[in-house]
Amino acid sequence: MSTFLFSDGAGVPSRHDFTNQTSIVVTHGLGYRPAVWIEIAGSQVYGDVTYNNNLTFTVTFQTTETGVIYYR
Repeated sequence: MSTFLFSDGAGVPSRHDFTNQTSIVVTHGLGYRPAVWIEIAGSQVYGDVTYNNNLTFTVTFQTTETGVIYYR
């Protein structure tokens, strides 16, 4: 599994693993809308990210997926 490398000094992002889902709600408690990266099978992919508020967001896919959501 690959990992994201960040050289901007902001540190390692938080992660949320998911298995066989089309919609994932992530409660992060950061108080703002974080940047979101999605990794499936070692590749960065796109999903529909909806910011519900400053504490949660939802990622939606057209098909059932398994992977990791990174955010910070």
